[in-house]
Amino acid sequence: MITRTAQVSARSQEAIKTNNKVLVTGGTGFIGSTLVRSLLNKKYQVTILDNLSTGLRDNLPTNNKLKLVTGNIKDYETVSTIVHGHQNIIHLAAQAFIPFSYQQPIEVAQVNAIGSINIFKACTNHSVKRLVHISSSEVYGTAQYLPMNEKHPMQPYSTYSVAKVAADLWAQTFFWEHKLPVVILRPFNTFGPRESLPYFIPEMIRQCLKEPKIHVGNLETSRDFTYVEDTANAMINALETKNIEGEIINIGSGQTHKMKDILTLIKQETDAEKKQIVLDKNRLRPRDVETLVTDNTKARKILGWTPTTTFTEGIRKTIKWYIDNKQTWGYEKHGWKWRY
Repeated sequence: MITRTAQVSARSQEAIKTNNKVLVTGGTGFIGSTLVRSLLNKKYQVTILDNLSTGLRDNLPTNNKLKLVTGNIKDYETVSTIVHGHQNIIHLAAQAFIPFSYQQPIEVAQVNAIGSINIFKACTNHSVKRLVHISSSEVYGTAQYLPMNEKHPMQPYSTYSVAKVAADLWAQTFFWEHKLPVVILRPFNTFGPRESLPYFIPEMIRQCLKEPKIHVGNLETSRDFTYVEDTANAMINALETKNIEGEIINIGSGQTHKMKDILTLIKQETDAEKKQIVLDKNRLRPRDVETLVTDNTKARKILGWTPTTTFTEGIRKTIKWYIDNKQTWGYEKHGWKWRY
């Protein structure tokens, strides 16, 4: 058994005692593999359910307290079988890459919405003690006011975010109708090592390190970025903190960065300042979210969480990881044809 330390907020000072077995869906992916490492460091026994469509076995550490089950959350029987015997669930599995959702809307809906319903149903049927459902800031669309708190209207701009909105509403419905002990986290953008899809930051690092020119889409949008270890810590806090069932909590730094400024920083850190920038119209989205920046007051108050890695420090760590692990870049191994 693990007892929560005194690093939580006043509301959560009393430690929540949890069974030390945790099921992580999507645990071989970018955020999931970092979360798994953090859970193992806290002496949890971790089971991963993942279909390895974008995640990689190579992302995982070797640990006798870690078990990987290959399976798809679209299959309820698989989900129910794996959920049985676990009291703590962190649901990360998703088709998370927005450009993919433009081309494969049915697959995205089946995974992100129906797959999530399978998780909710199984957790209800097996009486889990805590489900942390990972949503996305994309459910909000472009900011109507800044910073964006949890009361910001949901206005999805993509197939991906429509499916995530649906999953959130289903999670709330299961909470209301079945008392599902779910906490909904809405992380804003996350970055760091082992990013397994060609999102903006890893794609710009890749081009700065490997390509003669840098091909870009819209550089005028702004996002709130959090280093992946900080995001993972927020998820663990949500798992361990007592009496927060039914809460929706934004996870982010509270700071915004424009894409063109991020690219400038990456060019400086990779000695690629002389490389030419080329507009690639294929990288432009049909409808782009202009600005996302969170109000993280609720996360700080309820979870006792604040990010500890600065953006520049996180960029330097990420670049170093990609330089040191050139052979394990996830989307290059997959031959992924879409870009941010």
